[in-house]
Amino acid sequence: MQQCSIVIDLGFGDAGKGLTTDFLASQQPEKSIVVRFSGGHQIGHTVTTDVLTHTFSNFGSGTLVGVPTFYTEHTTVFPPAILQEGNFLKKYKPQLYVHPLAMITTMYDIAYNRAFEKQQNHGSCGLGFGTTIARNKEEVYFFANDLQFNWVVKQRLKSIRTYYETKLLHQPKSVQEYYFNELSTYDEDYFLETCSAIKPFYQLARLPEIAASFEHFIFEGSQGILLDTQHGFHPHTTWSYTTSKNAIQLIKDHFAHNATVRIFYTTRCYQTRHGNGPMSETQSVTLKNNDNEANETNEFQGEFRTKGLDSELLNYALQCDAIHHQNLLIEKNLIITCLDQLPNFSPADLIENLAPNFSSVHGSYGPMRKFVKQLTT
Repeated sequence: MQQCSIVIDLGFGDAGKGLTTDFLASQQPEKSIVVRFSGGHQIGHTVTTDVLTHTFSNFGSGTLVGVPTFYTEHTTVFPPAILQEGNFLKKYKPQLYVHPLAMITTMYDIAYNRAFEKQQNHGSCGLGFGTTIARNKEEVYFFANDLQFNWVVKQRLKSIRTYYETKLLHQPKSVQEYYFNELSTYDEDYFLETCSAIKPFYQLARLPEIAASFEHFIFEGSQGILLDTQHGFHPHTTWSYTTSKNAIQLIKDHFAHNATVRIFYTTRCYQTRHGNGPMSETQSVTLKNNDNEANETNEFQGEFRTKGLDSELLNYALQCDAIHHQNLLIEKNLIITCLDQLPNFSPADLIENLAPNFSSVHGSYGPMRKFVKQLTT
């Protein structure tokens, strides 16, 4: 029987999806595959082992235990970043399967993203994810399937360059100047080289073509439900479904009806958020043991902020996600991470408010591979 595990963040992101995915992948690595069903190359999922701490962006968080990754048609990929991270992880033999219709990000997408974000300050990773999605919605395409054909790649880049130069005509001079400044050191020949150089790291495939080779499908989510394009709070949202919506649809489309489905909802024991978007008005928190925090204030995302958890907001996220479950029988688990960073956190009240939604509740102290304490069952 095939098993599907879905890892979803209940907040604004950064709650331990990489840690949870790595843990699930380590249970039966030879039978598992990580499925990326939302977001793309802009994610940052940190996994720590005894010998390495690595933040995954282009490969799934099961890579360190030898588990391959499948990128669906709902995701984006950026060839230069795949090449860089793939070479860094080469000793772990990283392997990608990429849907032919996965969307390719270019430097033009990144430059326009950064230039426009400087004007609006809504919060962005500055890596062109949202602009890639928006461009595809306007039918200016560049797909993973195209990477095999050098002439086609050149034509795609020409079309995309023209697309943004046309859009810039309607933008202030400051946006135009920032855009072209971002491209001042861009080497298109290098981008073309990376499109070929990443061939050892991936192969094109659709999910039905590889499904028979695996028993455990770990759907690694991106960002958090409170950033979802439908359920987040405009304009501080992402350009994808960060609920289980896409994963559930893929499971319905490609797996037998008797496949078991589990969802692992993650939250830190406190709220986190980048940038100017709203946070629930809870108490401030004083953190400890967070010297190795992977999330930092940066130019495009803005300040990294923390506050106390809000069980009402967590229940809102759970209810939003349940909308998409389509009467499936699903085991639901809550993962509370970073318990060592807030030593005075008491899970009792949170569990009382949330536990009826779950089969089990687990905790993790720090970025460790194993969940060391089960809070309740």
